[in-house]
Amino acid sequence: MAQPPKPAGPGGAAYFEKKGEVHELRQLLRAAATDRDQQKKRDAIKKVIAYMTLGIDVSPLFSEMVMASATNDLVQKKMVYLYLVNYAESNSELAILAVNTLQKDCRDDDPMIRGLALRSLCSLSLANMVEYLQPAIQRALEDVNGYVRKTAVIGVVKLFYISPSSVTDSDLISMLKRLIHDSDSHVVANTITALDEVLVDEGGYQPTREVITGMLNKLAQFSEWGQCNILRLLTKYQVQDEAEMFDIMNILDSLLKQSSSCVVMSVTK
Repeated sequence: MAQPPKPAGPGGAAYFEKKGEVHELRQLLRAAATDRDQQKKRDAIKKVIAYMTLGIDVSPLFSEMVMASATNDLVQKKMVYLYLVNYAESNSELAILAVNTLQKDCRDDDPMIRGLALRSLCSLSLANMVEYLQPAIQRALEDVNGYVRKTAVIGVVKLFYISPSSVTDSDLISMLKRLIHDSDSHVVANTITALDEVLVDEGGYQPTREVITGMLNKLAQFSEWGQCNILRLLTKYQVQDEAEMFDIMNILDSLLKQSSSCVVMSVTK
């Protein structure tokens, strides 16, 4: 694939040359849309992304890129979403088109596409996007797929930083608290972090005995990062009696033999 040219100013021959190149890209995208060769479609979109990353304005291709999002190819989806999010943040009219596309994909049959679309939707850090983000996140928190739920949990934190009241004055916090008991360890690990973020004014999430017991019994199912999150949460828990303290110490004893310095340091705390 030929290297795209360097950006030029808004005057002179180079500017008009670039306008012609954008037109060529449009023709390339339209031709690729009717081609069955998936690689040709990817190559056309890659070229658009390459121009974009060099600072060349390829926003006139927005409608063609929206059409290119109608695919089950994850690689193509990722590139198109990158483009949509990039231009949506600086153009409110384009933002609505991007949101409509991403909202539709948030309901796709493929959980990977649902999760990817939600992650991209949550990347639109615009205050006027809250009305679209909140319902999409709420729906995804109850998704049957763990990857989508995990993505939605992080989406709650992103929404919180855009509009705190949209989280604190809604059912999102109670939904997160239910996900503390989720069957997917990745969802649980993300939820611990999310609750600490959104409940920062209350000192973070305060675990109950039931929560701590459940997590410690499933500790081996968590990644090293997840185990560190649980151990950090454990430091907030008030042990109720000596017997419980020894039970917890016995469970944590095996973690001291781990190769992860993060886990070992967390245990010693």
